Order: sequence, then C-alpha cells, then structure tokens
Amino acid sequence: MDLKDLQFIVSKFIDDRDWRKFQTARDIAMSASVESNELLELFLWDRNHDDEIFNDSKTMRMIMNETADILFACLSMADHLNFDLERAFLEKIDELNKRYNIDNVKGKNVKIPSPDHINKEDH
Repeated sequence: MDLKDLQFIVSKFIDDRDWRKFQTARDIAMSASVESNELLELFLWDRNHDDEIFNDSKTMRMIMNETADILFACLSMADHLNFDLERAFLEKIDELNKRYNIDNVKGKNVKIPSPDHINKEDH
C-alpha cells in the first residue's frame, strides 16, 4: 500500500460520511495542528526515555493513534487540495538533503532556515 492508496481510503471515508462540505484547507490545517498537539501532550511533564516508552504498550498505542491522526490530516489536505503528497514529500527530502548537506551537518544539531522562510517577507 502506498500514499495514494491511503489518500483514497481517507477520501472515501470523508465522502461516505458526506463531510467534504464541512472541510476547508484551513479546517484541515487546524486539525493537523490539534492532532500534533495531542501527540505532544503525551510527552508533557514526562521525562521517560525512549526505551521506557517502547516497553509501555499503552503509551505506544496512544502515540501510534495520535500519529495516525496526523497522517489522516496530511492525507486529507492532499486530497482536498488535489496534490500528490508522495511527490511533495520527495521534493521536500531533496530540499533538505541540499540544505543539510551531510558534509556540513553530520553530528551537529543545527537549524538552517528554509529558503521559503528567508524570502517570506517578499510575499
């Protein structure tokens, strides 16, 4: 199964419930943000190390559930705006590979601004 298959499942889920009329790109973006924050909330005040999380099936299930909700929102956005999420992702990875050249960043914790953010005031 690939992203197009998953996007079809999301699209069918939405259409079967006649929910498309309630969705805008803004709504879907807000949903992605809310779901991301629900994932983040699982880690609030929790100083467990990853190995402790891996061994806690309840926590892992909640993390998997919230992560799936985020993916649902991403697939919904791609469906709503009719773009190829797989292609968008691969283009993003290509950009990141150029921006975070292995020779310059390997073993370093660095943040290099995206060209989109550098030129944001031009819009």
